[in-house]
Amino acid sequence: MNPGPATPPDIRPLDELDQVPWAELKDCYGPAADVPAWLRDLTSRDEDVRTRAWGHMESRLYHQGDVYEATPHAVPFLLHLLADEATPGRKKLLWYLSALVTGADDRQWFPDGYDTAQTDGWPVETAVYEAVRAGVPAVVVPLLDHDDPETAGLAAMLAAWFPAHAPLTLPALRQLCARPLPRPQRATGLIALGLLAGAAGDRSDTALLERTLANGDEPDRWAAAVALARITAPDIPPSAISALTAELGVICTGPDEYEMTATRTHFCYSDVNGLILRTLDRLPRGRRKAARDCLVRTLLRIEQQDSELSEAADWATTLACFALTRQVSGQVSGAAALTPFQRAVLQALLGGDRIWESGDLGILLSEEYGLPDTPDALGAWLGSP
Repeated sequence: MNPGPATPPDIRPLDELDQVPWAELKDCYGPAADVPAWLRDLTSRDEDVRTRAWGHMESRLYHQGDVYEATPHAVPFLLHLLADEATPGRKKLLWYLSALVTGADDRQWFPDGYDTAQTDGWPVETAVYEAVRAGVPAVVVPLLDHDDPETAGLAAMLAAWFPAHAPLTLPALRQLCARPLPRPQRATGLIALGLLAGAAGDRSDTALLERTLANGDEPDRWAAAVALARITAPDIPPSAISALTAELGVICTGPDEYEMTATRTHFCYSDVNGLILRTLDRLPRGRRKAARDCLVRTLLRIEQQDSELSEAADWATTLACFALTRQVSGQVSGAAALTPFQRAVLQALLGGDRIWESGDLGILLSEEYGLPDTPDALGAWLGSP
């Protein structure tokens, strides 16, 4: 589909809205003649008016992850609103622009970050991406220094999707990560740093991230590990594996409680589990033993500390389900079909005792994935480490 009769300029004030032939452009349901009214309403001091306008923006220009012919023409005006400190709801603008670029679920872009090659042959998506990218240097990067941590964190999330601007963005991200930030913004900054530094082949942040990993009291060690794994790809250093598997162990102890306790990052709807698993899916074969040993240590702590048998079994079944569901569809054809991380998980479970007693773990493995349901049989099926 043609993105429109003209290429949108980088940033446009609202008094130029009538210069765009909106009626000739299409949104989700037809001619986009109402877009100027919605954009103007985003500046209203009446919250109800803004809410209605956002409802239209989220259903007509961006609907369930899809963008349309009129969407890239709206972006320069959205960038103008974002640049104006008087605009109400600028955080919403940052969320919206990021969603326009990544689609309904930004998890698809992890662990490597945005890949423009994946939108080849999709002219509207490409036009939207280029329209937002044009505003990153002048509008988005300055917001990384914003006094409000949430605004700065959301700017980091948006800036992370544009590796072409990494040389400009990385210095500002480093300054952001050096600030005393709340947890969601600190984790977001670290992950964004890893995405852009990894894309640029810049390893100068390795020491910073390793120091973060070395701090056992650092609550965002997992985010530093995600970043370090991206920078050092295709390898994953042992320190990163340790931090990622430790956090995964915490999640498996109570996934619902972990998810509800607090927002931990702006990326991936704060799905820390998904971020970790996508990173560990890239585990190279040479790091499989390191992952297995880390998981074994966590398993032993669970078995030694839990007073109830079901708690240890629940932890093990959750871990197995997380690991296997990521890449296994239906029955596993053989041990050779496992990723290095999946094999590391199954080998770690062999070292458990109480996790097998209830039978729940064996039932999950056999019924869901066609795997042996006892540790001895599973060990024989896996063969040599």
